[in-house]
Amino acid sequence: MARFLSGEVAVRLGSGALRARLRPLDVEAAHQETFIRAFRPEARRAYDGLRPYMPYLLRIAHSSAVDLLRASGRIARESVPLEDVHELLLIPSEAASPERDLLDSELRDVVRAFMERLAPRERIIAQLRFIEGLSQELIAERLSATRYEVRTCEANVREALTQHLRGQGWLDVATPGARPLVK
Repeated sequence: MARFLSGEVAVRLGSGALRARLRPLDVEAAHQETFIRAFRPEARRAYDGLRPYMPYLLRIAHSSAVDLLRASGRIARESVPLEDVHELLLIPSEAASPERDLLDSELRDVVRAFMERLAPRERIIAQLRFIEGLSQELIAERLSATRYEVRTCEANVREALTQHLRGQGWLDVATPGARPLVK
């Protein structure tokens, strides 16, 4: 029974179906609930004794699992497939909030201040590499420099930006052995 409950549980949703998996503690709860339901007087009276008992018990287990999934909010009692809700297509997936707009604005100001502190050549390389997205090879051609010079300048700008963001409180101090937060 526990092995059955540990697998995926299929739930019908209108014209489609959803598959969900119980959490380990929910498996144990559904397992106990299955036998509580199976030995209730009404369930014992509903079983005719002629059919095999295991499929009957598995049906009770499935119902217990679905009830637990609904109670935990992992599936809704009256679910509608998302394809049938056309209004969802009109909602932007990453709707901007006033808080997000404010943070973006503050971060732009911090980066703008950083860019103004850079030497002219570093500022041009940062603009071409990070804002326009050009490759190191193309930047080297445009500036009549070697790729190694561009790569070295890029690494220095990245490190300086990381330090600037830390100093402004935008990045936490890195823990030893952790990967850098800004690449």
